[in-house]
Amino acid sequence: MASPPVGPRPRRNEQHRCAHCGSRFEVWHTGDPLAEHTAIEVRCPCCGASTPVTVPRGAEKDLRVDNLPGPEPETGVVD
Repeated sequence: MASPPVGPRPRRNEQHRCAHCGSRFEVWHTGDPLAEHTAIEVRCPCCGASTPVTVPRGAEKDLRVDNLPGPEPETGVVD
């Protein structure tokens, strides 16, 4: 019996915050979340500052960085 064709991996997103201006952004990739992670630097979509993030090894070749506009999400945690 033939195995089903392997399609492209689904894109995953991880939320991060700019170390310089504090804006929120998402880093999208198709990396395997169980793979070893590596630290890289991405540009903040708001201010252009370099911000360190970690992604699965190999995902650094397939990144998309998007701004997250709007208010902070509700976490249910009270300061």
